Amino acid sequence: MSTKKNLYRIAILLVAIGSMAFLYWYGFHKNFDEKCVSQNADAIAMVDVKKTRNHFVFSYLKNPSEWGTTPTKKKTDLSDFGIKTPDYLAFFHIENQPIAQWFVNLKIKNEAAFEKAIINSHFSKTKLNSHFIGYYSNSLGIYIIKFSNQILVSNIAEKQKQIAIKTAEDLFLKNHFLDAKKTEKIIATSNAVTFWIKKNNLLEEDGILNLTLEENEITVGGQLHFKSKFQKEWQFTQNPNTLFALGFDFEMIRNQKFITENSVKISKMIGFDLDSILANNPSKTELLLNEIVEKKDSAISYGYDDDFNPIKKVVIHTSREPSFYFSMKTTNSKKVFNYLKSQNAIDGHNVFVNFPLAHTKAFINNNVINFQANPLKNRVLKSSIPKIGYLQIHFDKLGAKDWRFIIAKNNNLKFIKSFETLTIDLTEENNLGLFEAHLKTKDGKNLMAVMAKIGL
Repeated sequence: MSTKKNLYRIAILLVAIGSMAFLYWYGFHKNFDEKCVSQNADAIAMVDVKKTRNHFVFSYLKNPSEWGTTPTKKKTDLSDFGIKTPDYLAFFHIENQPIAQWFVNLKIKNEAAFEKAIINSHFSKTKLNSHFIGYYSNSLGIYIIKFSNQILVSNIAEKQKQIAIKTAEDLFLKNHFLDAKKTEKIIATSNAVTFWIKKNNLLEEDGILNLTLEENEITVGGQLHFKSKFQKEWQFTQNPNTLFALGFDFEMIRNQKFITENSVKISKMIGFDLDSILANNPSKTELLLNEIVEKKDSAISYGYDDDFNPIKKVVIHTSREPSFYFSMKTTNSKKVFNYLKSQNAIDGHNVFVNFPLAHTKAFINNNVINFQANPLKNRVLKSSIPKIGYLQIHFDKLGAKDWRFIIAKNNNLKFIKSFETLTIDLTEENNLGLFEAHLKTKDGKNLMAVMAKIGL
């Protein structure tokens, strides 16, 4: 009898140990492939897949109200594409490339499923050389390079595929990988996503930012060691209820590639020479987009009925204009103002004529050049605490017409409808830049429910 009891206890113990081992392997044991990031990477977004999955599992268990709902089928389940889901997804950016252009290296688990998914997703297939096969989807804007059972995925245009091919050669043929010591720092954190930024013309040292998942928001935070000239703080004039607000020191972007390489295009777009503005050392810069104002104008005309009696006709024209305030401090803003007048960008009534979307007034105040259109009658403005820079977006203030316009431009942006606000603050603390960002869900909804709704 006691022998049976002991065997039963041993069996229970073995099951418990086996269950714990399985849970550890499934939920916590993680491996990282050090050969998945190019040596030329200057930024990485390292996604801890198991950490992220565990957060939503525990969130689901803590919220019984969600138990009766049926989760939306994941649109990003890699197994549906025959791709192995790694413990870490390392999205990386190549130096001297557009900021929105990223790569990720993955492995094919099921060749047949991968080829089927490629066909179903309407990718065009091209043999690039003896090593690589290229796949491109114009609708998705995704370019894939396949080498044996590995693929390099990027959001790069087909006409720029040589950049992707060069990156694939570095990874798959030349074995030019990022120093393992750098990736060790990134995966050593206990966060869902960790961002690594290589030191550059802004940073004295490599920067690390950590993303964490909360019940109803996503937060990103960390300290960045900016060069001393970029640590200056300003008191921006913030409107806490504005649709969009952005404040920064122009010095931080004046030598960035998208400015220096596109100065001619920018000059044509704004209607005057950008270098003439840069020569006056612009610094504190701020944009407040208060709201989109809907205006109605009536046009009256006259017609006649069958008895030649005059009939008054009123046609209502509806237009939508931005209500905004833009300001820039320079070493000599009066000189900038006069230059714009000499270029006929500002007319005799001090109207900035190069902005066709709204009647925009231009004026100088305390050596700051200002542009303003459709000012709010009772706007609430207050000086912020000193900051290096900030960004504030109220997604909940966008109307139905605004969303239709945004989604028509890029359907992938539809997911932001589930969020209420995005705030980013960059302040100085102990000679370091303190970065804080908060993306909050609409109406305080559970983040897990939001992700399920949008199919992530």
